Amino acid sequence: MLLTNSTLSQGFTSITPASSESDIEQNIIIPLLESLGYNAQDWREQAVIRKVRVDFCVHPHEAVAPHPPYLIIEVKAPQKKIFYSSWQIHDYMRKSGAILGLLTNGYEFRILYNYSGDIQTILTYSQSQLIQDFELVHKLLGKKIGLKFSQALQRSQQKVHARFLRAIANSFQNPTMLGLFNRSKKPNSEPPKSSGKNSEQPESKFIANSNQENKSMIITVFNNKGGVGKTTMTINLGAALNHLGYNVLLIDIDAQANLTMGLGIDPLEDIENQGKKDITHLLIDPRVKLEDIVIEKQWGNLKLHLVPSHIRLSYKEPDLLSTVDIDRVLAKKLKNHHYDFVLIDPPPSFSKVNAISLMASSGILIPTQLSAYPVRALEYVIEKARKIGEYKEEPLPILGIVVSMYDQRSSSFNLSMGNQIFEILDKIGEQDNIDLFPEHTWVPRLNIVSNCPDKGYPIFSSEFDDQLTFPEKEAAQKACERYLDLAQHLVKVSISKTGN
Repeated sequence: MLLTNSTLSQGFTSITPASSESDIEQNIIIPLLESLGYNAQDWREQAVIRKVRVDFCVHPHEAVAPHPPYLIIEVKAPQKKIFYSSWQIHDYMRKSGAILGLLTNGYEFRILYNYSGDIQTILTYSQSQLIQDFELVHKLLGKKIGLKFSQALQRSQQKVHARFLRAIANSFQNPTMLGLFNRSKKPNSEPPKSSGKNSEQPESKFIANSNQENKSMIITVFNNKGGVGKTTMTINLGAALNHLGYNVLLIDIDAQANLTMGLGIDPLEDIENQGKKDITHLLIDPRVKLEDIVIEKQWGNLKLHLVPSHIRLSYKEPDLLSTVDIDRVLAKKLKNHHYDFVLIDPPPSFSKVNAISLMASSGILIPTQLSAYPVRALEYVIEKARKIGEYKEEPLPILGIVVSMYDQRSSSFNLSMGNQIFEILDKIGEQDNIDLFPEHTWVPRLNIVSNCPDKGYPIFSSEFDDQLTFPEKEAAQKACERYLDLAQHLVKVSISKTGN
């Protein structure tokens, strides 16, 4: 039967913030599965798959051959934010090979798709949205389409087996071998082809980012105060932008090479000993092009490109100063690149490489901590950035101030520091139109965020680290949510301030 609005509404009204996971399973999930055409033979509760326990493992029992489950469901208590448990259902889907996943706390519903191990949220619903769009949900999660999918997999598998068997028979010059399998039967029924309307209807909602704007943004993440989380933010902001579908290049122009090492690259072993070039060569040698330097790093579906740094940059200051038009050399070498976003990580100072970075940029992002000295230093940082911008032919807007490493427990102190930032911005004046990024983009102080650079991967790859504990992975998901919010806000601000 199809789930009527009244039936679904009745299940929702039975759920309160004090409800348990069991309440959601009994009052929402089981009626939902029944409305999708499944019966008790089609699902297993608390199913154990490769040492993990899944709340619901759903697969039509009539499927002609064993296949990975069509759907797994993970239920959380209503008071829990399900985004923080995304890593968990990702892990379950990879281990089980499930095609689809449903993660819910009774109030929010996330439908996920497994594309060869790359797990992405394709649809997100509130209670009211689920009721409104239930016809589409039924087409996607229902037993009927699950059976069709299983049958399609079997047909594909049979073709592969037939080709493989034929290759074996040919190799051993034994054509009679094929006759051993003539008893194989096709599925009892051939499913009808999907209509274009049904197959295409969900597609528009599966697209996370249309990338309509194809112009590039070159952003220097700039602050002369060390210890504000600048490099960590550059790495994870770049990863968040790539997660949204953008091509991202990170440039490490700091001789300490913290960004380079934070991506798992050792400047000595992986650059110098391998005879590779780094940012120093790009700046000083006119023959070296951007593509000669770039290193690609990939963690699953996450991909970042990097211009690495090296300690030798620190003693090349005289060469930089003697290079003709050195302030614009990076800007020239970044022309005609194919990246959507380029994030530059300069040292926490006002050295020559900072001027080079800013002259190459189309915008500045200023990270800060909510503590006395970094906040007081903002006025100085903004003034320096403004002066360098005066030498550029094109405007160099400050895209905003973003908060990192703030203490979630000190709400009154955070409010006080935030007010001080607003006072500084008011003092500077409205001509620069500088804003403090909204609170939902602020990244809290979390050990997992601080530790990821030491492990050589962005925070978005922490779900694959089996050494992390359950609480650590939940904390990582919280950080990922903030970085994604930050990336989305940065995209909007970049478009509004630069037209890119």
